[in-house]
Amino acid sequence: MIKPAGHRVLVKVQEAETVTAAGIIIPDAISERQAEANVFGEIVAVGPTAWRAFDDGQPWAKVGDLVAFAKYGGFVIEDPDTKERFRLLNDEDITAVIERG
Repeated sequence: MIKPAGHRVLVKVQEAETVTAAGIIIPDAISERQAEANVFGEIVAVGPTAWRAFDDGQPWAKVGDLVAFAKYGGFVIEDPDTKERFRLLNDEDITAVIERG
């Protein structure tokens, strides 16, 4: 399990398509690059001091929120137990909360 430290936020990036709407299969190498460049994901964990340095210190996103983030923000990290890949971002790299529905 990955626990973000300080002002970091852990995001599960939305999966890249493996087949287009027209049925074309996208090669794995291209899919991996698309996933790493993706800018949308779901917050899965928040560090203890995230957003404390801004405004009134209240977080503008929480676990479960769909968010947009800086394209080159943070870095890709893999959970050693599950092999799932996440993006570990600084709190200021979260640029928007996306309302579902």
